[in-house]
Amino acid sequence: MKNVLLIDSGSGGVNILKECVKICPYCNYLLFCDHKNLPYGAKSKKELVEITEKNLLKIGNFFKFDIVIFACNTLTATVIDEMREIFCDIDFIGTVPAIKPALTEFKERDILLIATKTTLENNKLIAKYKNSGIKFKALNKLAPLIDENLDEIEKIYPYLKKELKGNFKAIVLGCTHYMAVENLLKDIYKDAKIFDSSNGVARRLLSFVQERNFGYQVQIYCEDDKMRAKFWWYYLNR
Repeated sequence: MKNVLLIDSGSGGVNILKECVKICPYCNYLLFCDHKNLPYGAKSKKELVEITEKNLLKIGNFFKFDIVIFACNTLTATVIDEMREIFCDIDFIGTVPAIKPALTEFKERDILLIATKTTLENNKLIAKYKNSGIKFKALNKLAPLIDENLDEIEKIYPYLKKELKGNFKAIVLGCTHYMAVENLLKDIYKDAKIFDSSNGVARRLLSFVQERNFGYQVQIYCEDDKMRAKFWWYYLNR
């Protein structure tokens, strides 16, 4: 059975974990919520490379992972190439915005992609569409707000209402945290379709797993016990 490590700075990783367990219930999962370094989206590439290498070495002392999922668009955009070089015997799976699925249904001018500033500046897929008609919006405060208000997510609505303008038919979530506010986004953009990356990541994981005997284990690790309890609550209730 494969040991799968998921890394994010908080609740975004819970969203990816939930979908991975649903699609690929054949692995031992450990979600590392690096809440100490939240938000990743406000850090430089150099900082994130150092943080991630240190985290992987630390976690490897007690969880011998075969596969690492960066359950975070920012980490994928900034460190995945470097980590593949350093940990060359490990399979890495990244998370990228679901731009291509959105484009199969909607025109570029009808699409809004929301993400962190670091993701928008470093993601290779986003770079290909920078001069298209897709609208890009950085929401650096949103991920921390979500983690702070997981049990009262409606408190974030005024912030979203203030930041998000225009009329769009498709909203692409460029941060895994943002899945928590899907219903709020639907209230702002009444008829818009929301695109997230969770199913694509889970199906990519499934392609790495040959042994498919049903059975899995889920662990959530966070250095802050209070936040770990909150993330467990979110996992069980989302």
